[in-house]
Amino acid sequence: MVIDPAIVKPAIESFNRIASIAPYPVTYHLPALYGTDSLGMYNSNIRGIIVLGSAASVNDDNEWQQNISDIMLDASSKGISILGLCYGHQLIGHIYGGKVAPLWSGEKKQGERVVRLKKSTLWGESTSGPLLYSHQDGITKVPPGFDVIAESDLVFTDAIASKTLPVWGFQTHIEATQTFVNDHNIPVKNAKKSFRFGHTILDKFIHHLNN
Repeated sequence: MVIDPAIVKPAIESFNRIASIAPYPVTYHLPALYGTDSLGMYNSNIRGIIVLGSAASVNDDNEWQQNISDIMLDASSKGISILGLCYGHQLIGHIYGGKVAPLWSGEKKQGERVVRLKKSTLWGESTSGPLLYSHQDGITKVPPGFDVIAESDLVFTDAIASKTLPVWGFQTHIEATQTFVNDHNIPVKNAKKSFRFGHTILDKFIHHLNN
């Protein structure tokens, strides 16, 4: 179940890539743009949930955001795996008791940064590589029961994971494709290394759901 909270441009190419490599059916949901009716497909047979990025703030009080939050809380309580990316990462921090706020003054920052991942049961040994980012807010207080599992020179909470629930969040866009770069005017000349590193992490989560 891929939930795209886009309020401007849907991440259709990123979803298509996820659907193309997943060894099981994948559904796509656009609650902010097209309503929350399709979220009614959520049930205990869902293998996992990926929540993508958005120009919205998790501190906004929108009904569609609450619907997503309710699904995430229910799913994790039932052992259904969740991966949050950018907005989805911040939503995890928000709904599980942390704090999300601007990381710096002024406009959002965009680009490519080296992210250092700690050893994880999801992707294995510690590693590092370039990843794309486009955000202003971030998790400024880690929710109780979560660990920071990746950091960069720019953001300390670049990824978090629950100690007891199958929940992971990445501030960077590990799902990004060239269309994402073009749509968001990310100032990188060649993002192939970022795509490769990010997709490796994302694919580990997707195939983890098949075990």
